[in-house]
Formats: sequence, C-alpha cells, structure tokens
Amino acid sequence: MAEAPADTPTLPVTVKKKKSLSIEEKIDIINAVESGKKKAEIAAEYGIKKNSLSSIMKNKDKVLEAFESLRFDPKRKRLRTAFYTDLEEALMRWYRIAQCLNVPVNGPMLRLKANDFAQKLGHNDFKCSNGWLDRFKSRYGLVFRAQPAEATGVPVDPSTVWQQNVLPYYLNDYQPKNVFNIKETGLLYRMLPTNTFAFKGETCSVGKLYKDRVTLVIGTNMDGSEKLPLLVIGKNKNPHCFRGIKSLPVHYEANRMAWMTSDIFEQWMQKLDEKFQAQQRRVVIFVESLPAHPEVKNLKSIELAFFPSCLSPRFIAMKQGVIKSLKIKYRHCLIKKFLSSVEGSKEFMFSLLDAVDTLHLCWRAVTTETIVQSFEEAGFKCPKEESEAPSAEGEAPLDFVAQALGTEADFPEGLSVEEYAALDEDLETCEVAPNDDSVCPKESKSDEPGCCTSDEEEEEASLATELPAPSQNEALTALDTLKKFLRSQDMNDGLHNSLADLENFLNSLSPK
Repeated sequence: MAEAPADTPTLPVTVKKKKSLSIEEKIDIINAVESGKKKAEIAAEYGIKKNSLSSIMKNKDKVLEAFESLRFDPKRKRLRTAFYTDLEEALMRWYRIAQCLNVPVNGPMLRLKANDFAQKLGHNDFKCSNGWLDRFKSRYGLVFRAQPAEATGVPVDPSTVWQQNVLPYYLNDYQPKNVFNIKETGLLYRMLPTNTFAFKGETCSVGKLYKDRVTLVIGTNMDGSEKLPLLVIGKNKNPHCFRGIKSLPVHYEANRMAWMTSDIFEQWMQKLDEKFQAQQRRVVIFVESLPAHPEVKNLKSIELAFFPSCLSPRFIAMKQGVIKSLKIKYRHCLIKKFLSSVEGSKEFMFSLLDAVDTLHLCWRAVTTETIVQSFEEAGFKCPKEESEAPSAEGEAPLDFVAQALGTEADFPEGLSVEEYAALDEDLETCEVAPNDDSVCPKESKSDEPGCCTSDEEEEEASLATELPAPSQNEALTALDTLKKFLRSQDMNDGLHNSLADLENFLNSLSPK
C-alpha cells in the first residue's frame, strides 16, 4: 500500500495593500501627467495602478485647492475635512499669524483659542478635548517644539513680516469687494481759516474747541465699489438742530467726549453684520488694535482683523488719501458757505446738522480711484490685469486770500487747503485704557450723553432758529422749481430717475 503523501505546507495568500500617496506626491503625479509623461511610466514609478492614477486626475482640482490654500499638511494622505470647518480655518489662520509674528504657541493656548472661536462662531456644543486637539494637529501637521533659549535669527521688521506673511492669507480668502478698512478721524466742523493757527497741534480733548468737534468713522472696501455709511460721533445726544429730524444721511452717536468707545464700536459692528448677512456676504474688516475696538462676539458675516499695535500707520488704507480727500472737499464747502454769507452781508451760521449734510455730500464725491490708490499704497494689492495705475482725483487749488478779496474776510496768507484740512488730524478720537495718563478728568453731569453745557445750548439755539417745517405742497413746488432748473442743464439718466423717486416719495406721504 502506497504511503500517503506528506501534507505540503500551504503558503499564506498575500493581499497587496493599496498604496496611499501623500498630497505632495499627488501634486507631483499631476505635474508629470500634464508635462506629457506616459501614464504607464508614472504609475510604475509610484507603484500604483492606472485606475488609481485616473482617480487622482479626476480629483485634481480638490488636490490642488488643498495644497494651495495650505488647509492640509502636504504629507497628509487623506482629504477628509473636519465637522467644524469654519472653526478650524479660523484657528489655523490665527496660528499662522502668531507663527509669522514669532509668538510661541502651545497646546493649552491653542485649546483656549479654539473654545473662543467656537463661541464666536456659534458652536455652543463644541468643547476642545485632548482628542479633538490631537486630530486637529495631525490634520494640519502641527508639532509643538520647545523654543530655543537664545534667539539666533536676525531682527525682522514686524511690518514687513505682517505684509509678506499675514496680509496675503486674508487677501487669498476674500475678494477685494469684501475687504474693508475703517479708521477714525477728528473734525473741527466749524473751523475757518481765520483762526486755524490757534488750533494747530490742539489735542482738543477738553477746552474751548471741544463743543465744535466730532469724530468721524470712515470705511470703504478695497476695490472702491462700496463706502460704508459715515459714523459721526458728537457730544450731544439730542442737539438743538436735530429737533424734528427723524432720519439722517449718516449714523449718529454721542458721548461726553465725542469719542469712539467700545460700546459704540460693538453696536456699529452688529449693525454692519446684519447688513452683510442680508446680502449673504462674508467680509473682513481691518481695524487698529485699540481699547475702543474690542473683539465682537457672535458676528456671522464679519471677520475682524486687528492690525498689530506695532504696525506702521502706512498700512491703514484710509490714512493714505481717503480721509484727506474727504476733508479737503469738506473744507471747500465750508469756505464757500462762509464767503456766501459774507458777500450777502449775512451772519455765518453752520450747525452740526449742516456739517452732517455737508459730510454726506462730500463722502459721496470721494472717487473710486482715490480709494483704490489708497489701498494699494497701504500694501493691499488688487489681483487684476495689467493696466495703468489709477490716479487719485486732483483737488482744485483753493486760494483763501484771493477768494476773500471784496469781502471782509481776513484769511491767513500762504495757508494751503492741504494744511487747512490737516490741522485737526491730531485730535483724540478713541477712548483710552483706564490707567492711561491721557484720560481726561471727570466732568460734571452736564457732560453726560444727552446733555450739553449752557454755552453750547445757547450757541446751538442761535445757529438753528426753529422754523416751521414746509408743507407737502411747498415741498412739491420747490421740487418743481428744481426740475425746471436741472432740465435746462445737461442731465444724465441718473438725475432724472432721482427726481422721479423724490416726487414719488413726496406724493406717497399722507397730507398733514
């Protein structure tokens, strides 16, 4: 009987594991395919099948977007995103900014910031656990290392670092129409050239000129297509000249110092946020790091980007020409009104309401070219095709002495309109930290919002003599006179439409 053959050992079946490629390797494959290299050779080089290569090319846009936006570590092999995508993007941007500014970041700091962003973005159910933080660090390839005891690098200019490494992140995430800058500036709204030299260098936090000053908050977007409504901050909550007025062409707020405060800033940001939400837009607003500019919670459509306190003022776009243009136009109008009063032998009267109307008029006249050029000078470059650089509008020279000839006005010789417009640029505009030496002494209760000194009350009353409001028929008659005059000029369609809108509005009012 033949012996049974011995059992031959069976070799284990080896299942070849599918090779995973990093994002960086996928980018190399995409580049190789697009350079014309044969797909079979590329697949063999990276040890993958042809259908895997085809899958990579099919998802080419996703791979490139992940690589270029730096949302993922290039060594990562999967593109699975997190549930809280907006939180992770905000946290990663904050981390990279801190990295660029040489601010050391560790795990506990990152956890605190994650919880902070979650609250601001409305993720009330989020809690930054150790597991979530570990997965976040893994997704983005973050490794925290001990900081060296001694710095070996050469000193770097913080402004240069910010412009080259921080600003591009925002400009990459937002279109120019959604990138805004806002800035406060002081304005002595009744200041005439006859007394300008007494005002030069005046901080005007308290004293004689205090009642004649306001703070303006000016803001536009990067491509000049949108100007934010002016925010005017005065001292008196209900000035005499506002009596009977139900709407203004600007936002008006007041406090005893006529300053921007943290409360006014928060309320204004909430109003703007509601506006952008209604437009279904997401915008970034660049502001200075000041006590009056706190981080505002629960903003849905606005991201506040704070300039580092060490940053040069040259990065504030509004200071590169927009504020100057507005003030020059305003001074032009003020001088014209003054000379008109002198020539007509009338007392010159100019109330806060007159100032508000004039500011609105001049704000509309600031051109897109001026705004775009101001942003470009501040380092905010619009991605656009090559074209001639926009030139800001030229301001017509204003010779005070020449215009005063034939009147009783005595204007200082040699004062240019630029100097005249800039004389109030040093006014304090924002509340300061409580321990700051420049904080003004406490004032009487008469300086609280809604109150004003007796001198100011008398002056406002004299400037705004109460007259009965025109009737509806009188308003329509005045509009008819205006139409006759304008139709004798070369009018465009926009003015015709505006006149029609005005007439429709007047006719829609119920007679009183």
